[in-house]
Amino acid sequence: MNLNPIPYFEDEKSKPKEGLPVVEREAVNVVIYDPSVGKVLCLDWSNFNWKTFIIGGVEGEEDVVDAALREITEETGYKNVEFVSEICKTRSGYFAAHKNENRISNATCLLFKLLNDEKDEISAEENSIHTLVWIPIEEVGDFVNLSSQKYLWEKVKDNLK
Repeated sequence: MNLNPIPYFEDEKSKPKEGLPVVEREAVNVVIYDPSVGKVLCLDWSNFNWKTFIIGGVEGEEDVVDAALREITEETGYKNVEFVSEICKTRSGYFAAHKNENRISNATCLLFKLLNDEKDEISAEENSIHTLVWIPIEEVGDFVNLSSQKYLWEKVKDNLK
Protein backbone atom coordinates (compact mmCIF):
# COMPACT_ATOMS: atom_id res chain seq x y z
CA MET A 1 0.00 0.00 0.00
CA ASN A 2 1.45 3.36 -1.08
CA LEU A 3 0.87 5.91 1.70
CA ASN A 4 2.30 8.76 -0.39
CA PRO A 5 0.72 8.51 -3.83
CA ILE A 6 2.20 10.64 -6.60
CA PRO A 7 -0.29 13.41 -7.39
CA TYR A 8 -1.54 13.83 -10.96
CA PHE A 9 -2.15 17.25 -12.50
CA GLU A 10 -3.69 18.19 -15.83
CA ASP A 11 -2.23 21.38 -17.28
CA GLU A 12 -4.90 24.07 -17.10
CA LYS A 13 -3.16 26.17 -19.75
CA SER A 14 -2.49 23.43 -22.32
CA LYS A 15 -4.94 20.58 -21.79
CA PRO A 16 -4.35 17.22 -23.52
CA LYS A 17 -6.17 16.96 -26.87
CA GLU A 18 -8.48 14.10 -27.79
CA GLY A 19 -7.26 11.71 -30.50
CA LEU A 20 -3.54 12.57 -30.38
CA PRO A 21 -0.79 10.18 -29.30
CA VAL A 22 0.33 10.17 -25.67
CA VAL A 23 4.06 10.09 -24.93
CA GLU A 24 5.19 9.41 -21.38
CA ARG A 25 8.55 10.75 -20.27
CA GLU A 26 10.71 11.31 -17.22
CA ALA A 27 11.27 14.95 -16.32
CA VAL A 28 12.62 17.33 -13.71
CA ASN A 29 11.12 20.41 -12.11
CA VAL A 30 13.93 22.54 -10.70
CA VAL A 31 13.64 25.28 -8.10
CA ILE A 32 16.66 27.55 -7.65
CA TYR A 33 16.71 29.66 -4.50
CA ASP A 34 19.07 32.60 -3.96
CA PRO A 35 19.38 32.95 -0.17
CA SER A 36 21.43 36.17 -0.49
CA VAL A 37 18.38 38.07 -1.83
CA GLY A 38 15.47 35.81 -0.78
CA LYS A 39 14.32 35.13 -4.34
CA VAL A 40 13.44 32.11 -6.47
CA LEU A 41 14.16 31.76 -10.19
CA CYS A 42 11.06 31.29 -12.36
CA LEU A 43 10.35 31.16 -16.08
CA ASP A 44 7.78 33.23 -17.97
CA TRP A 45 7.12 31.26 -21.19
CA SER A 46 6.77 33.21 -24.43
CA ASN A 47 4.52 30.91 -26.49
CA PHE A 48 2.43 29.46 -23.68
CA ASN A 49 0.62 31.04 -20.79
CA TRP A 50 2.96 29.25 -18.38
CA LYS A 51 4.76 30.70 -15.39
CA THR A 52 6.84 27.90 -13.96
CA PHE A 53 10.05 26.76 -12.38
CA ILE A 54 12.73 25.24 -14.63
CA ILE A 55 11.31 22.15 -16.35
CA GLY A 56 12.88 19.67 -18.72
CA GLY A 57 13.24 16.07 -19.79
CA VAL A 58 15.55 13.39 -18.44
CA GLU A 59 17.60 11.93 -21.29
CA GLY A 60 18.05 8.14 -21.43
CA GLU A 61 19.50 6.73 -18.21
CA GLU A 62 20.52 10.20 -16.97
CA ASP A 63 20.39 10.74 -13.20
CA VAL A 64 17.74 13.30 -12.20
CA VAL A 65 20.28 15.58 -10.51
CA ASP A 66 22.47 15.49 -13.64
CA ALA A 67 19.39 16.24 -15.76
CA ALA A 68 18.54 19.17 -13.50
CA LEU A 69 22.08 20.55 -13.73
CA ARG A 70 21.96 20.24 -17.53
CA GLU A 71 18.59 22.02 -17.68
CA ILE A 72 19.86 24.78 -15.36
CA THR A 73 22.83 25.36 -17.66
CA GLU A 74 20.76 25.23 -20.87
CA GLU A 75 17.84 27.35 -19.69
CA THR A 76 19.53 29.86 -17.37
CA GLY A 77 23.29 29.82 -17.94
CA TYR A 78 23.94 29.74 -14.18
CA LYS A 79 27.14 27.82 -13.44
CA ASN A 80 27.34 27.58 -9.66
CA VAL A 81 24.44 25.92 -7.91
CA GLU A 82 24.32 23.42 -5.09
CA PHE A 83 21.87 20.51 -4.93
CA VAL A 84 19.86 20.76 -1.70
CA SER A 85 17.26 17.98 -1.86
CA GLU A 86 14.67 16.05 -3.77
CA ILE A 87 11.33 17.56 -2.81
CA CYS A 88 8.65 15.34 -4.34
CA LYS A 89 7.41 13.56 -7.45
CA THR A 90 4.44 14.54 -9.62
CA ARG A 91 2.68 13.37 -12.80
CA SER A 92 1.24 15.88 -15.24
CA GLY A 93 -0.71 15.56 -18.47
CA TYR A 94 -0.54 18.26 -21.13
CA PHE A 95 -0.60 18.99 -24.86
CA ALA A 96 2.92 19.56 -26.24
CA ALA A 97 2.12 21.92 -29.11
CA HIS A 98 5.69 21.90 -30.43
CA LYS A 99 5.41 18.10 -30.95
CA ASN A 100 1.65 17.92 -31.68
CA GLU A 101 1.28 15.20 -29.05
CA ASN A 102 -0.05 14.73 -25.56
CA ARG A 103 2.50 14.08 -22.85
CA ILE A 104 2.53 12.55 -19.43
CA SER A 105 5.42 13.97 -17.44
CA ASN A 106 6.73 11.90 -14.51
CA ALA A 107 8.61 14.67 -12.74
CA THR A 108 11.10 14.63 -9.93
CA CYS A 109 11.11 17.98 -8.20
CA LEU A 110 14.52 19.17 -7.00
CA LEU A 111 15.72 22.16 -4.95
CA PHE A 112 19.03 23.92 -5.65
CA LYS A 113 20.72 26.89 -4.00
CA LEU A 114 22.42 29.55 -6.12
CA LEU A 115 26.01 30.00 -4.92
CA ASN A 116 26.82 33.08 -7.01
CA ASP A 117 25.57 34.87 -10.09
CA GLU A 118 28.31 33.65 -12.47
CA LYS A 119 26.68 32.51 -15.66
CA ASP A 120 27.26 31.79 -19.32
CA GLU A 121 25.28 33.32 -22.15
CA ILE A 122 22.24 31.23 -23.06
CA SER A 123 21.34 30.51 -26.64
CA ALA A 124 19.09 32.77 -28.70
CA GLU A 125 16.71 29.83 -29.01
CA GLU A 126 16.42 29.49 -25.21
CA ASN A 127 15.97 33.26 -24.88
CA SER A 128 13.07 33.09 -27.33
CA ILE A 129 11.31 30.36 -25.34
CA HIS A 130 11.11 32.06 -21.94
CA THR A 131 12.27 34.95 -19.79
CA LEU A 132 14.10 34.38 -16.50
CA VAL A 133 12.43 36.15 -13.59
CA TRP A 134 13.70 36.30 -10.00
CA ILE A 135 10.62 36.38 -7.76
CA PRO A 136 10.66 37.30 -4.04
CA ILE A 137 9.80 34.26 -1.92
CA GLU A 138 6.57 35.78 -0.66
CA GLU A 139 5.33 36.30 -4.26
CA VAL A 140 6.23 32.93 -5.84
CA GLY A 141 2.88 31.31 -5.04
CA ASP A 142 1.09 34.10 -6.88
CA PHE A 143 3.51 34.04 -9.83
CA VAL A 144 3.44 30.35 -10.82
CA ASN A 145 0.19 29.58 -12.62
CA LEU A 146 -0.05 25.80 -13.07
CA SER A 147 -1.47 23.58 -10.33
CA SER A 148 1.55 21.25 -10.48
CA GLN A 149 3.90 24.20 -9.93
CA LYS A 150 1.76 25.58 -7.10
CA TYR A 151 1.83 22.14 -5.46
CA LEU A 152 5.61 22.01 -5.84
CA TRP A 153 5.98 25.47 -4.34
CA GLU A 154 3.97 24.44 -1.26
CA LYS A 155 6.40 21.52 -0.82
CA VAL A 156 9.50 23.68 -1.44
CA LYS A 157 8.51 26.40 1.07
CA ASP A 158 8.86 23.92 3.91
CA ASN A 159 12.47 23.28 2.86
CA LEU A 160 13.48 26.97 2.82
CA LYS A 161 12.80 27.54 6.52
